[in-house]
Parts: sequence; C-alpha cells; structure tokens
Amino acid sequence: MPIKLGNKADGEDFFDRVSERDDLWRYLEGNHIVLSGPRRLGKTSLLQRLAEEATEKGMLARLIDVEGIDTVDGFVAELDRAFPDDTISGYLKTAGTQVSGLLARFRKVEVKLPGGLGGGLELQAIPDTPWRSTALNLQKRMSAAPLLVLIDEFSVYLEKLLVRDPADAERLLGWLRAWRQQSGLACRFLFSGSIGLNALLARHRLNTRFNDCHDFRLKPFKPAAALAMLTEEARREGWTPVDGSLDYLCQRIGWLSPFYLNLLLVTTIEAARDRLEEAGGAERQIQQSDVDDAYDRLLATRSRFIHWHQRLERDLGEPKLGFTMAILAAVAKADEGLSRRQLLARLQRLEANPDICAERLDDAMLLLEEDGYLDTGSERIRFLSFLLRDYWKRNHAR
Repeated sequence: MPIKLGNKADGEDFFDRVSERDDLWRYLEGNHIVLSGPRRLGKTSLLQRLAEEATEKGMLARLIDVEGIDTVDGFVAELDRAFPDDTISGYLKTAGTQVSGLLARFRKVEVKLPGGLGGGLELQAIPDTPWRSTALNLQKRMSAAPLLVLIDEFSVYLEKLLVRDPADAERLLGWLRAWRQQSGLACRFLFSGSIGLNALLARHRLNTRFNDCHDFRLKPFKPAAALAMLTEEARREGWTPVDGSLDYLCQRIGWLSPFYLNLLLVTTIEAARDRLEEAGGAERQIQQSDVDDAYDRLLATRSRFIHWHQRLERDLGEPKLGFTMAILAAVAKADEGLSRRQLLARLQRLEANPDICAERLDDAMLLLEEDGYLDTGSERIRFLSFLLRDYWKRNHAR
C-alpha cells in the first residue's frame, strides 16, 4: 500500500486525530464550525472521517467539495444534489431512538419519529435573485433534519465568488448566517478550505458573516502520533528504522504536518534504497544519514515549494507583496526566529514610521499565520516548516 502524498487519507491511511474528532462532535451539538488551520494538515481527510462516523452519531452527512464552483447558483445546486428530498425523508423514516434523542438535544423540542418533525421554520427574506427560490426550498427541507453539511474548499470558492460577483457573495454569506442562526435548527454546517477563511473575510471586511461559528483550529500531529504513523508506514513499505532515525526525521521536519512527514519519509526511503544499491547491501534499514540525504534532495526540488511564493505573487499587489516578502526573508535567515521587536527593526527600511510599520506587520501576519507560513504562538516569530524555512532561505532571502 503506497504512502499517500497530497491525496485524501482514508481507511488504514488515516492516522490519529482521536481527540480532535471527539472535540468536533462535542462542539457540533451546539455549534456550526469553521475548521481552520494551515495547508497540509489533513483537513479534508478529517472531514471524510467525520462523514464516515456520522451515522453512528445519528446524523446523515455529506462531504461537498465546492472548489470548482464560482457562482451562488452552483453552490446552492451542489447542496441540493447532496441532500435530495427523498434521501432526507427516507433517512428520517428509518431513524431510530438515537436520532430522536439527537434532534431533541439539537432543537430543544419534543420530536416524534417517524412523521412530522414539528417546530416552525423562520425563512428570512432573500433579495430577488435567480437562486432565491431554490435556496429557500433547500433551507426548508434541510433545517429540521439531523444533517451534517461538510463543505470543503469553501474559502477557495468564496475567493473566486468575491472576484466574480462581490454583491452576490455578500448575499450568500448573509443567507447562510441567517440560516445558521435560525431557532430550532437541527442541521449543522462545518466549513473548511485550503486557504484561510478568516484572513479572506478580514481582507474583504466580512468577518461578522461568520462570527456565529466556532473556529476550530487544527494543529499538527503530536510527536507520539507522528512517530506511530511513520513507524507503521515504514513497516508497510518493508523498511526497518534504526538509530532513532524516525525520531530524527521528526526533528528535521519541525512542524509535524502529515503531508511533510510522509514526503520526507518517502524521500528517505528512496535515499536508503539508493545507498543500498551503491553499497551492495541487502538490509532494508533507514538510517539518520538517509534522512539528511532526503532533506537535501527535497530542498533541491523547487517544484515542491515554488507554489508558496507564487500564491503571494497572485494574491498580493505592491506594496504589500514587497513588505510580506521582506518579513519572510528576515525570519528565514534566523533559524530560531525573531522577536516582534527584532522583526520591526528589520522592516524600518521599508516603513520608517513605527506605528504604520506595526500596523502593516499585523496585517501581513494575519495572512502568513493563517496560510501556514509563520508561527506566532511563542515569543519568537518563526517558520512553521523547517523545510519551507530552508527553501526560503536558499531561494528568496538573499
């Protein structure tokens, strides 16, 4: 079974996230959720696992990827296709006491199954748009049922919609917010995406459109989970780690993202295989020297990291781009990171006014932290990924 790189991890390829899943199910009982966190942490894989677990929780779940859509009509149509009326009614007819109890907790009303769900629905006004009728019918069908609507790549979709039709984007956000705040609501929404939704909303001054959702920030693996995953995957590939080589791999990565852990492991196995072929050995063992060799190989492969730079060029114009690049260059040169004061001192050549400089830094850091470039969780600002830091130092911090 090959190690997955970049694809959704399911079945035996999905590791850990036990406490995160427990927390999400607990929060969903009373909240809608924005699942945030930098790229490459496995958010889509986590959504898929929640969808698989939903039935035993008494909910009907669908994972909906809206990345390929750029209109509100298309968005509403995707929801409509994911939850057709016969699917919802059929689920409720076969629902047992678990669903009845769930509905009673979610909607705070007495529920009788099967049959009518009871409880009035508040369908707020929507401006006269082509998607108005479909949206209101959808809301009416879905609101009273125990549905889990997992919307992946919502931030990517919203970014395109804001460019195409900002007025319609605001109407959609207003409708979704009013729907989520409807009393007696049984369905739950969970939004996620590979770009930071919070930073996107802040950039367009739309933060209040999602302030009713619980922001659940996904974090990297803990060391024990990372080591367990790497050990199992190495075993599947027929390799035996020696000399604490997998612990060393984790140390070199720094930020225990499942994607980058697997990327370095795959490249390490390739380096170990090449070493054996050159030396004529037969023992399939992973050594610390293989990890170092793999790390250097990855840094030499610019295609693995160039999109981090291209995203900034795409999303930021001047002078924001130059200021943001200066931040990243300064932090990349300091392996241990920089304090805020140190970073501001290095940015004064671009902005002499200290108050304006501080404001520009705060604005840039919202994007850089949300999208997984930098970590501000300690006293020092540093790159999350050591691989990305060293790539940046080599190519963009001269």
